[in-house]
Amino acid sequence: MNTETLNALKQVRLVTGQLQDALKDPTLTQAEKKLLRQAINDQMDLQDTLIQDTMQAMVDKINSANTDLQQLTAKMEKTSEKLAKQAGTIKKVSDMVGTLAEITGKAISAGLL
Repeated sequence: MNTETLNALKQVRLVTGQLQDALKDPTLTQAEKKLLRQAINDQMDLQDTLIQDTMQAMVDKINSANTDLQQLTAKMEKTSEKLAKQAGTIKKVSDMVGTLAEITGKAISAGLL
């Protein structure tokens, strides 16, 4: 996560906490409580969006790096038998990273993350 996103998340959490504290005021009318609850929900939605966008950017970077690894592996396999063995090791990492990106991407799409 970049600094801007972290700062935004901190602010969202701070405001959410303040709104939750304000909701404890026994003198609030039902209309006021409803507005505060909506504001809390809006803050939580914003937090979810910030986290999901960050996670999607991570998945995109992982996929890009994995594509580079796959291309390198293919070149190594073609170059020599010695490098082909190393390429096999790199391919294992590439497969694992690809699976991680795929699972994370699906979880984001399904709203699980």
